Amino acid sequence: MSLTRSGLHKRYYKKIRTMEKPNTLEQPFVFAVISGKGGVGKSMASVNTATMLNQLGYKVALLDADLGLANCATLLNEPVSATVSNWIQGNCGLDDLPYYSSGITLVTGANEPGQNRFDTDLFMDALDQVVAYLKDDHDFIIIDTPAGAGDMALWALDTSDVGVLVLVDEPTAISDVYRLCKYVFNIDPAYRFASIVNYAENEETAENTYERFNTILTYFLQKNTNYLGFIPASDRIRESVQQQKPLIHLETEPELLKEFEFIAQNIMAYAQRDEKATLKTVY
Repeated sequence: MSLTRSGLHKRYYKKIRTMEKPNTLEQPFVFAVISGKGGVGKSMASVNTATMLNQLGYKVALLDADLGLANCATLLNEPVSATVSNWIQGNCGLDDLPYYSSGITLVTGANEPGQNRFDTDLFMDALDQVVAYLKDDHDFIIIDTPAGAGDMALWALDTSDVGVLVLVDEPTAISDVYRLCKYVFNIDPAYRFASIVNYAENEETAENTYERFNTILTYFLQKNTNYLGFIPASDRIRESVQQQKPLIHLETEPELLKEFEFIAQNIMAYAQRDEKATLKTVY
């Protein structure tokens, strides 16, 4: 299905809703946030997208699958008392894994590098059970993945309805994420990717970055991704990371929050399979 986004340059933003009942999803929607390399703001994007979807009235779970290098709990300034690794070892129960913070449900795969020493298949089986558990009571499940095309990243993509690529305007980052997409398309030619551009100076530069990446995909692989929006290069975002709080819980300029609301609304459009939703591939 071709999703269409109208008014890319002239966007109308509704006031962020906290009390209105959202459209009901037929089933939970799972998406992985992924990148070709580290250091592109993937976990920051995951946390702030999760809290924005919650602000819009949805029940959201965030699963940090970057085993041993989990950052989501740090960005939320929350301790991790139980992990999937602990559960596999029998040190806690499945019900002990969810940690409720900033309106969302957080589950951490492993919090120390040594905790991911288990057989990969065993860990992925455990994560499958965690996702099934979270689906019982959430509208959206966001999987924050390790960078690259390792086993955990591929598990997350396989589990998800769509893979959300975090792009930055840097040659090595674009090259790495292209190789990731190529590898995935070789496994599943019909896999769906969407893109968020991070650290963008403005909307125009974000669109240029997206268009350049999409041109590469189209030329070499005859594939493309849909554009979800962009995250500005902002001192306020850096401050939120340092303060370990989501943007929505800080005094943040409305324009910055609107970009995250726009991303969240486009993800909602994916989940609702609404052809009239404001989502479009940029040409």
